[in-house]
Amino acid sequence: MNNEEINITIAEVCGWRVHPKDQFIVIPPNSPNSVQPLSTIPDYINDLNAMREAEKTLSDNLLWIMKYKLDEIVPSDIPTEFATARQRAEAFLQTTGKWNVVN
Repeated sequence: MNNEEINITIAEVCGWRVHPKDQFIVIPPNSPNSVQPLSTIPDYINDLNAMREAEKTLSDNLLWIMKYKLDEIVPSDIPTEFATARQRAEAFLQTTGKWNVVN
């Protein structure tokens, strides 16, 4: 998945919805009547704060699964607390079953 696909997919998991008539418009989760440009979704792959907000949408059980996924992604000599936003994004999408590797 490229960076834009990752950000869009995480946003969708967190409740954002792509407007059906235009793939470049996103409806945020807490504003059902508000339509915003795609550029307003959080930059999950580069922003640890955005990833922490995304992680808050997971149940406790899914958070444990995500930790396990992070253990697989982050090199063994680095504690998972120091995982990058990109690594957390990948683990998040693997945990939610939305990770698709495009070859």
